Amino acid sequence: MTAYGAGKPTWAIDIGGTKTLLGRLVGGVLTVVAVIRTPDDPAVLAAWLRRQVPGRVARLGVAFPGGLDGDGRVTAWPNRPEWVGYGLRDALGRIAHTVVVRDDGESAATGEVTRGIAQGRPDVLVAVFGTGLGGALVLDGRVRRMAPADPRTLGHLAVLPEGSCGCGGTCCAQLALRTLPPDDRLGDRLKGWPDGLRLVAFLGDLVRFLSVPAVVLTGGLLARPVLRAQLRERMAACGVEVLVPVRPGLSSLLGAAVVVPTG
Repeated sequence: MTAYGAGKPTWAIDIGGTKTLLGRLVGGVLTVVAVIRTPDDPAVLAAWLRRQVPGRVARLGVAFPGGLDGDGRVTAWPNRPEWVGYGLRDALGRIAHTVVVRDDGESAATGEVTRGIAQGRPDVLVAVFGTGLGGALVLDGRVRRMAPADPRTLGHLAVLPEGSCGCGGTCCAQLALRTLPPDDRLGDRLKGWPDGLRLVAFLGDLVRFLSVPAVVLTGGLLARPVLRAQLRERMAACGVEVLVPVRPGLSSLLGAAVVVPTG
């Protein structure tokens, strides 16, 4: 459990490329209720959620890494192309009266600047290291949102010298995660991960270009102690303050919970 500010009970899910977390924010405490490997068939996930949630709840916040159209249908998700065309918002609307869906990177940024490690910081870049690479920019205390139907987040900016991505593009930043070695092979300051060095250099350049004083590194991969320490060291060498949440795997789940109106 992780304690945050006071709030009314709110259910939240973080749908990831590898696993999906179901959580609940009650009395200022975020609790992970259940975890499932994200299925290729979205209807399987919806059925699982119905079994986990008691009846139809009042509020459900959703962190989702794909694109949605105005009707809440999935328009694209490079890691799960089988989901394209699925009416995600309608399916979740049978589980909760109020459903709010946000990009997972935006959710992570919202969680960390409102209730987490970046609370009170008006300008920060958030990078989420998971199955893919997500992220969001916070300026003047506001999370900057991208086009709702566009799944090309931070991880799909062209950074690497080569490589084809499931999004249809090439050289995408998140392709670096494909070559991420085990901690014992990372070497000193990521020298055993050339693509990672390119990725960190890109993030450092981006932070300097945007004149953002701090970067939040989060996501499930930051639970790896050696990777976490070396990413911090390399990013700090870029001249920015580096912030890492105590439980980086919960940033998007927390953000999904806090974006839902409680009134």
